Amino acid sequence: MFAHTLLISVQAASAPQIAPDAAQALVTLSHSLEAEAQRRAQNMARSPAAPVDALPVQDPVLTALSEFSLQAYQLSRAVEDSGGPTDLRCIFRGMSEDAQHRADLLSEAATRADHARAYQEIARLAGQAAEIAATPEAQAAGLSAYSCPVEASDQ
Repeated sequence: MFAHTLLISVQAASAPQIAPDAAQALVTLSHSLEAEAQRRAQNMARSPAAPVDALPVQDPVLTALSEFSLQAYQLSRAVEDSGGPTDLRCIFRGMSEDAQHRADLLSEAATRADHARAYQEIARLAGQAAEIAATPEAQAAGLSAYSCPVEASDQ
Protein backbone atom coordinates (compact mmCIF):
# COMPACT_ATOMS: atom_id res chain seq x y z
CA MET A 1 0.00 0.00 0.00
CA PHE A 2 2.83 2.42 0.93
CA ALA A 3 4.71 1.67 -2.29
CA HIS A 4 1.57 2.19 -4.37
CA THR A 5 0.85 5.56 -2.73
CA LEU A 6 4.47 6.60 -3.21
CA LEU A 7 4.47 5.55 -6.87
CA ILE A 8 1.39 7.64 -7.59
CA SER A 9 2.90 10.61 -5.73
CA VAL A 10 6.22 10.32 -7.55
CA GLN A 11 4.54 10.09 -10.93
CA ALA A 12 2.45 13.16 -10.17
CA ALA A 13 5.38 15.11 -8.77
CA SER A 14 8.15 14.13 -11.18
CA ALA A 15 7.26 16.69 -13.85
CA PRO A 16 7.17 19.94 -11.82
CA GLN A 17 10.34 21.83 -10.96
CA ILE A 18 11.69 21.31 -7.44
CA ALA A 19 11.35 24.36 -5.21
CA PRO A 20 14.66 25.98 -4.27
CA ASP A 21 13.92 25.37 -0.59
CA ALA A 22 13.32 21.63 -1.08
CA ALA A 23 16.41 20.77 0.97
CA GLN A 24 15.14 22.89 3.87
CA ALA A 25 11.72 21.21 3.62
CA LEU A 26 13.43 17.82 3.96
CA VAL A 27 15.43 19.09 6.95
CA THR A 28 12.25 20.28 8.67
CA LEU A 29 10.36 17.06 7.96
CA SER A 30 13.35 14.95 9.01
CA HIS A 31 13.67 16.69 12.37
CA SER A 32 9.97 16.17 13.06
CA LEU A 33 10.08 12.52 11.98
CA GLU A 34 13.23 11.88 14.01
CA ALA A 35 11.68 13.30 17.19
CA GLU A 36 8.44 11.33 16.82
CA ALA A 37 10.27 8.09 15.98
CA GLN A 38 12.53 8.49 19.03
CA ARG A 39 9.50 9.13 21.24
CA ARG A 40 7.75 6.05 19.92
CA ALA A 41 10.88 3.89 20.22
CA GLN A 42 11.20 4.83 23.89
CA ASN A 43 7.52 4.12 24.47
CA MET A 44 7.71 0.70 22.78
CA ALA A 45 10.86 -0.24 24.69
CA ARG A 46 8.98 -0.01 28.00
CA SER A 47 7.23 -3.34 27.37
CA PRO A 48 9.23 -5.05 24.60
CA ALA A 49 7.53 -8.45 24.64
CA ALA A 50 4.00 -7.10 24.31
CA PRO A 51 2.28 -7.60 20.96
CA VAL A 52 1.45 -4.60 18.81
CA ASP A 53 -1.61 -3.74 16.82
CA ALA A 54 -1.23 -2.98 13.15
CA LEU A 55 -0.67 0.70 12.48
CA PRO A 56 -3.59 2.42 10.78
CA VAL A 57 -2.96 3.51 7.20
CA GLN A 58 -3.31 7.15 8.29
CA ASP A 59 -0.72 6.84 11.08
CA PRO A 60 1.29 10.09 11.26
CA VAL A 61 4.66 8.28 11.10
CA LEU A 62 3.63 6.28 8.04
CA THR A 63 2.37 9.49 6.43
CA ALA A 64 5.60 11.29 7.31
CA LEU A 65 7.67 8.39 5.93
CA SER A 66 5.76 8.57 2.67
CA GLU A 67 6.35 12.32 2.45
CA PHE A 68 9.99 11.87 3.43
CA SER A 69 10.45 9.28 0.70
CA LEU A 70 8.90 11.57 -1.88
CA GLN A 71 10.95 14.60 -0.81
CA ALA A 72 14.21 12.62 -0.76
CA TYR A 73 13.45 11.28 -4.24
CA GLN A 74 12.67 14.79 -5.49
CA LEU A 75 15.98 16.06 -4.10
CA SER A 76 17.76 13.20 -5.83
CA ARG A 77 16.16 14.23 -9.11
CA ALA A 78 16.96 17.90 -8.49
CA VAL A 79 20.62 17.08 -7.88
CA GLU A 80 20.66 14.98 -11.06
CA ASP A 81 18.92 17.66 -13.13
CA SER A 82 21.32 20.34 -11.92
CA GLY A 83 24.40 18.23 -12.64
CA GLY A 84 25.20 18.00 -8.94
CA PRO A 85 27.32 15.34 -7.26
CA THR A 86 26.39 11.79 -8.24
CA ASP A 87 26.99 10.58 -4.71
CA LEU A 88 24.57 13.10 -3.25
CA ARG A 89 21.94 12.07 -5.78
CA CYS A 90 22.52 8.45 -4.85
CA ILE A 91 22.26 9.11 -1.13
CA PHE A 92 18.90 10.88 -1.43
CA ARG A 93 17.55 8.15 -3.71
CA GLY A 94 18.75 5.50 -1.26
CA MET A 95 17.10 7.33 1.62
CA SER A 96 13.87 7.42 -0.34
CA GLU A 97 13.98 3.66 -0.80
CA ASP A 98 15.06 3.10 2.80
CA ALA A 99 12.02 5.01 4.06
CA GLN A 100 9.79 2.62 2.12
CA HIS A 101 11.58 -0.34 3.67
CA ARG A 102 11.18 1.13 7.18
CA ALA A 103 7.43 1.56 6.65
CA ASP A 104 7.20 -2.09 5.62
CA LEU A 105 9.09 -3.10 8.79
CA LEU A 106 6.56 -1.23 10.91
CA SER A 107 3.74 -3.07 9.17
CA GLU A 108 5.38 -6.47 9.76
CA ALA A 109 6.45 -5.98 13.38
CA ALA A 110 4.99 -8.49 15.82
CA THR A 111 6.19 -7.13 19.16
CA ARG A 112 6.85 -3.76 20.73
CA ALA A 113 10.57 -4.58 20.62
CA ASP A 114 10.32 -4.98 16.83
CA HIS A 115 8.55 -1.64 16.62
CA ALA A 116 11.13 -0.01 18.88
CA ARG A 117 13.94 -1.19 16.58
CA ALA A 118 12.09 0.03 13.49
CA TYR A 119 11.45 3.42 15.08
CA GLN A 120 15.11 3.71 16.12
CA GLU A 121 16.14 3.03 12.52
CA ILE A 122 13.66 5.63 11.27
CA ALA A 123 15.04 8.17 13.74
CA ARG A 124 18.60 7.46 12.57
CA LEU A 125 17.62 7.74 8.90
CA ALA A 126 15.78 11.02 9.50
CA GLY A 127 18.68 12.44 11.50
CA GLN A 128 21.15 11.60 8.75
CA ALA A 129 18.87 13.08 6.12
CA ALA A 130 18.55 16.33 8.08
CA GLU A 131 22.32 16.58 8.43
CA ILE A 132 23.02 15.91 4.76
CA ALA A 133 20.24 18.12 3.41
CA ALA A 134 21.26 20.99 5.71
CA THR A 135 24.82 21.11 4.38
CA PRO A 136 24.79 19.70 0.83
CA GLU A 137 28.00 21.39 -0.29
CA ALA A 138 30.03 20.11 2.65
CA GLN A 139 28.56 16.64 2.39
CA ALA A 140 28.93 16.40 -1.40
CA ALA A 141 32.67 17.02 -1.14
CA GLY A 142 33.16 14.11 1.25
CA LEU A 143 30.81 11.55 -0.24
CA SER A 144 32.94 10.24 -3.08
CA ALA A 145 34.07 7.27 -1.00
CA TYR A 146 30.55 5.83 -0.90
CA SER A 147 29.30 3.46 -3.56
CA CYS A 148 25.87 3.77 -5.10
CA PRO A 149 24.03 0.42 -5.31
CA VAL A 150 20.90 2.20 -6.54
CA GLU A 151 22.87 3.53 -9.51
CA ALA A 152 23.43 0.00 -10.85
CA SER A 153 19.72 -0.79 -10.70
CA ASP A 154 18.79 2.39 -12.60
CA GLN A 155 20.60 1.34 -15.75
